Amino acid sequence: MAGTFRLTFEMKKYFYDRQVVQNAIDKQQRRSISRSLAFVRRRARSLLRRRKRISAAGSPPSVHKDPGLKTILFAYDMRTKGGIVGPVKLNQVNMTATGSVPVPGIMELGGTVRIQETQSITNGEWYRRNLKRQNKPGQKRRVRTVKYEKRPFMAPALEMEAEAGNILSPWANVVGR
Repeated sequence: MAGTFRLTFEMKKYFYDRQVVQNAIDKQQRRSISRSLAFVRRRARSLLRRRKRISAAGSPPSVHKDPGLKTILFAYDMRTKGGIVGPVKLNQVNMTATGSVPVPGIMELGGTVRIQETQSITNGEWYRRNLKRQNKPGQKRRVRTVKYEKRPFMAPALEMEAEAGNILSPWANVVGR
């Protein structure tokens, strides 16, 4: 009489664990993209110079105040597996024909903006209007149109880092070790 023969299909234990490999790839990909974003941020910050004078049109803008334009952050988005790097939106409001534009956007792309100003009661000088406060009685207001020349710093930073080889593909250095 023949003995019983039992065959089981436990093939999974002979292959790699997909979730462990996927987690390792995600971690390395996140690290790689975050590193590229950090390189762009560092290059953009180094392009900005602290000085009193105005920068020439076409060159990166000068920084006059803290925190100013040098407050550049980057973030990795887990959902899209991508990232974003750029300056923090400053508290000024610049009105254009299409709506309000933050200061970093005006510096990068240039354009025409409308600035609301109020006249000082004491010395008669014109200042940028504080939109959070009411005007005092008898205080004059005006809207001045100003044309800003392009002073890009984020796009050149990205181009310089790409040329230097610091912008990696999302899959570079992901698998291995």
